[in-house]
Amino acid sequence: MKQLASSIKLAGFLFALFGLLVIGAGFAYGQAIDGNVVGTVLDTQGAVVVGAEISATNVATNLTVVAKTNSAGEYRFDNLEVGTYRLTAKMTGFRTISEQVDVELNKTSTRNVSLTPGATSETIEVSGTPPTIDTTTSQLQSTYEQKELQDLPSASTGSGVLNLSLLEAGVGSTGGLGAGSGPSIGGARPRENNFTIEGTDNNDKTVTGPLVMVPNDAVANFTVIQNQFSPEFGHSAGGQFNQVIMSGTNTIHGRVYEYFQNRNLNAIDQELANEGIFSNPRYDNNRFGGEVGGPIVKNKLFYFANFEYNPIGRSATPSSAACAPTAAGWATIAGLPGVNKNNVTGFSAQATAPSAGNCPSEASTVVDGATIPIGVLPIVAPNYQNTTSLVTSMDYDLSSKDQIRGRYIYNRLLEIDTGAELPQFFTSLTVPFHLVTLAEYHTFTPNIANEFRVGFNRTANDFTVPTSGALAKFPGLDAYPNLTIDELGSINVGPDPNAPQYATQNTYQIEDNLSWIRGNHSLKVGLDLRKQIDPQLFIQRSRGDYEWSTLGDFVTDQIPEFGQRSFGSAGYSGDDKMYGWYVNDVWKVSRNLSLNLGVRYEYLTVPFGWSQQTLNAISDVPGLITFGNPQAPKHDFMP
Repeated sequence: MKQLASSIKLAGFLFALFGLLVIGAGFAYGQAIDGNVVGTVLDTQGAVVVGAEISATNVATNLTVVAKTNSAGEYRFDNLEVGTYRLTAKMTGFRTISEQVDVELNKTSTRNVSLTPGATSETIEVSGTPPTIDTTTSQLQSTYEQKELQDLPSASTGSGVLNLSLLEAGVGSTGGLGAGSGPSIGGARPRENNFTIEGTDNNDKTVTGPLVMVPNDAVANFTVIQNQFSPEFGHSAGGQFNQVIMSGTNTIHGRVYEYFQNRNLNAIDQELANEGIFSNPRYDNNRFGGEVGGPIVKNKLFYFANFEYNPIGRSATPSSAACAPTAAGWATIAGLPGVNKNNVTGFSAQATAPSAGNCPSEASTVVDGATIPIGVLPIVAPNYQNTTSLVTSMDYDLSSKDQIRGRYIYNRLLEIDTGAELPQFFTSLTVPFHLVTLAEYHTFTPNIANEFRVGFNRTANDFTVPTSGALAKFPGLDAYPNLTIDELGSINVGPDPNAPQYATQNTYQIEDNLSWIRGNHSLKVGLDLRKQIDPQLFIQRSRGDYEWSTLGDFVTDQIPEFGQRSFGSAGYSGDDKMYGWYVNDVWKVSRNLSLNLGVRYEYLTVPFGWSQQTLNAISDVPGLITFGNPQAPKHDFMP
């Protein structure tokens, strides 16, 4: 009972202390980027061995950390970089035992050790040890290691290693589950997920989903956590998708590679055949790269770098046939009385079918009593998507008590914006991505360790419209709108309907996580400070969006069935901050019973742009609607 009372007092003191730290610090939301190893040392009779020296040596870098067993014969190693370790146990009166253990991302591996009587100078090498299991938590997770990430086919295309999550029960594709990109966990919308790289935020605030992509050959471990995760993880109620980057070792290692797909490997799609296209449009996907890693100073300083270039050459084809009058049809229309000259010349200059026929909606139409032949526009436009990726890592082992890990990832996407239906309205688009993280690990004592990390993530995009020539302005208008005619296969003439628009996202992150083993308690507390700066500009239908049901209504300038245009040039600021904290305690009540207790709190401010809603106060209607500044929730506690 005394031990129980002292444990409760200790937990209460830590909660109170942590509350004071939150007031003076920032917010918490740490993300594990390593693994842990725990276990119990026993003798041949099953009795615990107190004070045994346990060391864990990284096979690749020779870094060694040391711990001692407590009064219950237990040891624990936190914040170990993923990889293979040599676990060695020593105790006076017992033979030294040595065996290997694999440390996996976000996993606490249990490896119990049994010592036999004898001289310490005698060493027993254990081989063929079984895989470690996590007996400390009920969280449902899967971890993929380097070999799987490089060899499984689905990890080498599309979303890369994130595709491997689809191999898990309870994980599905996006489907029709709502906004967001990425997998769905347990039927939740993809926007409920959280994506991190080396513990650094990698979430797209706009449509949600991952930002920076890491080539599968540069990923050391990838973890999918579906539920029951500890309070160290937060941000989202869906899945946790976490990646860590490969690092250098004491030996120089490297590789070159290429992945490819092309049009000659694919059958002709029936939809293309329906449009009169009987050969595969261009599709050439070559992804080639190389990597190298090794020591700068043996046993101390290591480097790793991966460079990859992925040019994808293809064609842009509409999802359904786009139809338009032939040249003869436009000539007939131009000679009819009552037609609008600007409408005819402006539309015909961009959409004239080479011949009549094959249009699934109409073979011809009638305008003011005249039959107008209609044909299909054989749109096979040039298109490409070229991605450059650079991944670098630095690991500096100052001593067994201090390690520094640095990572920098750069992506650049260069492509054609094919948001318009007609290729003459396509524009080029360049999207850069940067992710930087620097972490410092310090072991104060064998029972107290700290992780301090800073991170930065940036991306930007700018969707443009043609600004010169006939594509800049429609005859008689100050801009080129989007024009749709339903009976012509709902053809849309004009630039990308969502352009122009731009958005920039900058995420700054500082976090600290402290681990403390006190008696039969394994405590972890964390603080995090996050600031996002997100200027954006998107005015819906800023150039005008108009739709007619028939060609006749359009050329005679009838009122469209749908017509809308927005005006203005004010941007939007998505700037926000998030504050929070967490504390977790794995309380080993007995050898066979542990309690995992934790609490988490988050406070996310509303985006700065929302505060501008107060400008609409002139439209307040007492008792009906009031425009004010939205308030952020202040009671977001989580178990």
